[in-house]
Amino acid sequence: MESDIQEYLKPQLAQVRRHLDTAFRVEGTLMGEVARYVGGRSGKMLRPALVSLSARAFGYDGTGDHDTLLGAAVELFHLATLLHDDVIDKAPLRRGRPTVCARWGDDVAILFADYLYATSFDFALEVLDPEVVRVLSKTTQKMASGELYQIEKRGEWLSIEDYYNIIQSKTAHLFSASAGLGAIIAGEKGENVERMFRFGLNFGMAFQITDDALDYEASGEAWGKRLGGDLEEGKQTLPLLHALRHGTPEDRAALVAALNNGRDFETVHAIVRRTNSIDYSLERAAEYTRAAQDAIAGLPDSEPLGHLRRLTETVLVRQH
Repeated sequence: MESDIQEYLKPQLAQVRRHLDTAFRVEGTLMGEVARYVGGRSGKMLRPALVSLSARAFGYDGTGDHDTLLGAAVELFHLATLLHDDVIDKAPLRRGRPTVCARWGDDVAILFADYLYATSFDFALEVLDPEVVRVLSKTTQKMASGELYQIEKRGEWLSIEDYYNIIQSKTAHLFSASAGLGAIIAGEKGENVERMFRFGLNFGMAFQITDDALDYEASGEAWGKRLGGDLEEGKQTLPLLHALRHGTPEDRAALVAALNNGRDFETVHAIVRRTNSIDYSLERAAEYTRAAQDAIAGLPDSEPLGHLRRLTETVLVRQH
């Protein structure tokens, strides 16, 4: 997230962190140990930022602390989904650290994720708007549906359309909820709320596609992950799927062998580059950023709206 956006939202993001500190202040030796481990790393806070920027774009003035409560809610929701993902994927590492399931076991990871979900909804209920809880409930349904669809496709090659459906369900819908919730707590209804849902959905698609492309090309310490991590975990992302579709028969045989037998990143990377699959992926991400910008075109100019536009402009050039 850009430093000017962080500066603009400095009081709000600090308050979100205070809410999160409250959520992670728990009793019990094991519970406390896991809470410190999960809560001890500060993320990008992108989803809470979307809640606050969206709310302020429609004139919300901070009354009732609703934007930061919902910011904490969507951040906890996001963390819970990561814990569940790691269990499902049997992932040993996340951002260079052992996952909760690798360190304490699947049972601990699942139960702590459930605790985070419950706390997320507890924060959301403080807003006292049934539509807020309905949005989070529907987002839960969509994310679970996407995860189950991905499980259904295990052992098969995904189509590019499958990939889009999965990332929309598992990633983009929470971004969509974050932006839409901001408009809701600002008192908006109808078309303006739908605009923000569309903005967040398209932004989330662009964010995930860029993330998947960066797994092949990112450089610098800010990335925080090893290159080829997705391939090593057997994840079929857009650069790989495009290369599979557009490579030679020899390329496709090498890709299948790499994914099934050792996952040779250098071989796959060479084919991905030769088929222009990274450029293709970034072009698709750019289309989604333009759709996000179109969703908020025509809204009255304001500083928070300018920051929302800036987020769409920077998603393609980020390095983490």
